[in-house]
Amino acid sequence: MKEVLNSIKDGDFSILDSKVYSEDQLRKLAEQIKGHSAWFAMVKEVILNIPNFGRNFDWNTGSILQHLGADVVVDVLRTNSEILLNSVGLAWVLGEFRNTNRIITDFLYFVVKNGVNSDAWWRAAFSLEKLGVEEAVNLLKMSLKKDLIKDLDFYLNKINNKRSLVAILILSNVENIEQVIYPSIKKTFLEANDDATIINCCWLVGRLKLIDTEIYEKLLKLIVHSNYELKYYTFFALQYNATERLRPILEKALNDTDPLIRKMAARGLMNIGNEQSLKALNDTLYKEGEESVVSEVSRAIYNLKNPADRTRLLLEIKSYRNENGMISDESDKWYRDPGVYHTFSEAEDPENICFSLIQKRIGDTQIKNPIDLATGTGRMIWQILEKMPFVGTLFAVDASEQMCDFVTKIIKRERKFTNNIKVINSDILDTKKYLKQSSTFIISSFGFPSRISDVNLCIDELRAVETLLDPNGLFFTIGWDETFNDDLNKMWFKFIPDKIPANNFEEWRQNRATAITSPRNTNLSWLKKGIAVPLQFASLKESAFVMGYLFGRDAAQYVVNSGKTEWSMSLGITCNTKEELRNIIQSHERN
Repeated sequence: MKEVLNSIKDGDFSILDSKVYSEDQLRKLAEQIKGHSAWFAMVKEVILNIPNFGRNFDWNTGSILQHLGADVVVDVLRTNSEILLNSVGLAWVLGEFRNTNRIITDFLYFVVKNGVNSDAWWRAAFSLEKLGVEEAVNLLKMSLKKDLIKDLDFYLNKINNKRSLVAILILSNVENIEQVIYPSIKKTFLEANDDATIINCCWLVGRLKLIDTEIYEKLLKLIVHSNYELKYYTFFALQYNATERLRPILEKALNDTDPLIRKMAARGLMNIGNEQSLKALNDTLYKEGEESVVSEVSRAIYNLKNPADRTRLLLEIKSYRNENGMISDESDKWYRDPGVYHTFSEAEDPENICFSLIQKRIGDTQIKNPIDLATGTGRMIWQILEKMPFVGTLFAVDASEQMCDFVTKIIKRERKFTNNIKVINSDILDTKKYLKQSSTFIISSFGFPSRISDVNLCIDELRAVETLLDPNGLFFTIGWDETFNDDLNKMWFKFIPDKIPANNFEEWRQNRATAITSPRNTNLSWLKKGIAVPLQFASLKESAFVMGYLFGRDAAQYVVNSGKTEWSMSLGITCNTKEELRNIIQSHERN
């Protein structure tokens, strides 16, 4: 590498653009540069020339810098961040430094927000993840949320662009992954010859776990590819689809000459979760000289051997199943699993202070034919049975057949049928078809209105409630206080790719709040707002399972890595008489 060093010293930087040098060559070059008396100024000049050359120069520079430390890069970025905005190598190496200097993190966020080069945009986010300050894919999703997302086919046809990968994730759901994304990615991957397209397909295969026999066979052939980046993403795809049949290949890769491949092999063996690889990992740890590989191998050993780390690893692997979460679209698909909903419902306001406030408002009034609208798994009906004497029948109403079956099974199992309970499978609008009796107490916890953004539907549902309510009755709702200012809404902002334009949580919260013009969008009356209650899960396993189901893969991983089992919720209760409901409806009709 003396020829390269001499050219750089002479101010001829083009030699770094002639080809991509190997990791070993660039390490030796960095050592030679460090031995030069004016190396700091020389390296600054190399960095400042990144915009003047091509991709090879960019990557070579980034790889050299990882062996020279962060100080020289920080010095350049103080005054030259804008001209380096689209450097892929620089965006990558800043994560390798493991240095959270404010100049570094600010630059990386600047690239994610403003970078034109999609590879630099991508690398900057993953560097922030390496620095422990952000989850990369989630940050990229949030970055794209501010743009107008096109349809899925548009991005599947532009698979060589990193922004397309993130857009595909945003648009993915259980159905279209199977029916559209998997067939399209497989076809593209098997037919592609250009490295950029193959690399991006590898990433999606890994991220979405799309491997099959044909894809697997092509990945095995790519392991020995000369393109350094392509080899990396090949191992990425394999490590997230790691099975026992891959174990011998990964164990062999622990001896690869490339330290990056050795790291990826260790991660893959860790993901298989098989203790049979411990001997190979221990042998590698003993002879390994590269610090970054030592770190990865020792982490893999602990995750396979230590019970606490192994439990966390298994939780993390299970969280890979659900990309965006079941509440990411406007349907009610998230509501179809009674087991998940029941766990969530029981974790919310565990001391039932919202229901206690409603009890105080009711006082000694006799309850007749109470109705729980959108009962879910029946939490409110159990509260009524325990705390509110009533006459007549207790009606549990829900539009989901699965929820009704769940509640019916509990009624039978726990002999609740002795309390005259009737379960009705109906939406709010049709409930009046099944109930001939009026009710003095109707309650809906997070069920009314069924779609708050549809004002006409809200009023139609209010008409249905008014018809069911006795002249002396009261209608209560429990739900958000509609300020959306709590931990759970921060999770929504952070992990759900919705269409609310916002640069930060406060802006998102205000946009969401102002879209609702009155309580429940039906001019109901607040009984109490700002009720701070926890969403409190009994274990980390329970927390990761439910939050991953609702908010997606990145949320589940965040829960596992943070050990978080509790979130704050800011709730509100509305209370209205039949006359007040009638007035609201008439006012709407006049307008």
